[in-house]
This record gives sequence, C-alpha cells and structure tokens, in this order.
Amino acid sequence: MNKTEHYPLQSYLQTLVISFDLKIMNVKEAELLSQINNRMLKASQIFLEALPIMLTYPFLQKYFMKGIVLGSVKG
Repeated sequence: MNKTEHYPLQSYLQTLVISFDLKIMNVKEAELLSQINNRMLKASQIFLEALPIMLTYPFLQKYFMKGIVLGSVKG
C-alpha cells in the first residue's frame, strides 16, 4: 500500500511508533506532546493496537477451542 490512509490500524500505529514525524503537527499539539513521556506514548499506541484483538477474542474463543479439540483428535 502506498497511502497511509489505507493502512490497517495495527500497521498505521506501527509506523507511528517506529518513525514519529513532528512536521505534521501544529504548535499546540507539539507543546502537548512535549509534556508526555516518549515511552508512555509508545505504550499507549501498542495498547491501542492490541485492543481490537482483546475485544473480539472472547466472542470467538469457542471457535478457537473447537478447532483445537478437533485438530487434536486422532482417528
């Protein structure tokens, strides 16, 4: 994908964590960002990446367990 607006959430947040660009921010946003610790910012982005998975897993857990049990039965 060439455009960042077409990235999935996880890929987009990964690019933010790896290469953070201050050129796209205005002055007020840069001042607010300077008050936030860099490690806290990266941790919150990683949490946001994992949030959709954590929210959907409980609803799909029965299908994962059914597949595990079905795959482990020999015969």
